Amino acid sequence: MRNAVQFILCLMSLLWGYSAWGGESPSGGFEECISEPVFEGRVCTVQANRKARTGVILIHGLGGSVDDWKNTIPELARDFHVLAFDLPGFGKSDKGSKRYSPTMYARLAHFLADHYFRDKSYHIVGHSMGGAVALRFAAQRPLRFQRMVLLDVAGILHPQVISQFQAGSMLARASGVKQTRGIAERVSGRILEQMDKLPVLPTDIVNTALGRDVVLQGGPEKIAALELAAEDFSYAVSSVREPTLVMWGDNDLTVPLRTGRVLAARMPHARLEIVPDAGHVPMQDQAALSNALIRKHLLAKEPDAAEAPQPAGRPESERVGTCSGESGLEFTGDYRSIELRDCSNIVIRNARVGRLRVHDSSATLFDTDIAGKEEGLYAYNSDITITNGDISGATSAIKAEYSRLDLAGVHLSGGQDSVQAMNSKIVFSISRLRSPRLEGNIHAYHSMTNEAL
Repeated sequence: MRNAVQFILCLMSLLWGYSAWGGESPSGGFEECISEPVFEGRVCTVQANRKARTGVILIHGLGGSVDDWKNTIPELARDFHVLAFDLPGFGKSDKGSKRYSPTMYARLAHFLADHYFRDKSYHIVGHSMGGAVALRFAAQRPLRFQRMVLLDVAGILHPQVISQFQAGSMLARASGVKQTRGIAERVSGRILEQMDKLPVLPTDIVNTALGRDVVLQGGPEKIAALELAAEDFSYAVSSVREPTLVMWGDNDLTVPLRTGRVLAARMPHARLEIVPDAGHVPMQDQAALSNALIRKHLLAKEPDAAEAPQPAGRPESERVGTCSGESGLEFTGDYRSIELRDCSNIVIRNARVGRLRVHDSSATLFDTDIAGKEEGLYAYNSDITITNGDISGATSAIKAEYSRLDLAGVHLSGGQDSVQAMNSKIVFSISRLRSPRLEGNIHAYHSMTNEAL
């Protein structure tokens, strides 16, 4: 078990622990450390333009500090009372073997908002793990909270998905060969698939002081990384009603852009801005553009996005899509049905499909709805990744045999079951099931021999 846990922590600590700056404190700010009741220690803060009528809270990521906002604070202070703080366990704030989870950090943000802003309305901006904290904070319906910005948010997709992506990124950067990503993902995937067979779950480790001290050596970064991986943000994603700007560096090798697409699609009032020529820390890589986007969103008076669209239903087209022994084909638009046999690297994008059958193939779906008369998607000995979409069927939304599925932001609805699977592995991230058997959010890995959900 310890080896598997350390594998996850190695990836998360190396990659989420990227800090934009170190050394100097943000210029022009008022610094102080105060006692706080959540972790029962001292939290250190930086403020700017304290006379402004509206506040902004800035929350940094894993391994970071207020210095990560060095270029952001002066720009936002033109219009707002800016409050940045070192998360406990990092920077100048107190450190210890504590429950450094997004939920606990969100409670601290509530305390700081009440302490510093009192009667002021305010916004919140979070980067990486700080984005997860901001999302958790917003879902708790705080008073006077108005708008949110999320930058390259970590911890939203299932840990298996994130760790496989990061393993591929790390190996690709080390070797300079992008094709190595697939090798690393398969290796890390096999390790992570063993996690559900362990007698003690990694989440049990952070729940006890003994586990944090013995297994994690009381290290704040290790604790925070595992706490982040353990949280399920499904409810938070669907419940936050305030206008939200999701920003993502187009070259982020730490957290996949796929996360941003899921957030933008499944949050009721969210939109996605992709920052060109930026990595995991766009406020460093493209400081001027990032600051402009953040200020524009926070100064806006009207909602930026409409309610998420309802499921589209069955397509009107009679078009039939087929693939046999080919690679790299792309399908878009309406289809009565699509059938793939012995095909690889197939993309289905912005489509409505009556029924999708996939045999001995690999396919990636984006923003695609499937509405079948029996099952919506049938997969046999195939690898399928789906990002955003609604899949329904009179019997089941998905029937899978000897297949591997990765679903993020996918809503499944079946007349009998949402999923019927035999000898298949399915990882769900921020998804939802609806059937007579089961209804609710799902954020989990399932290895299914002959089961239904």
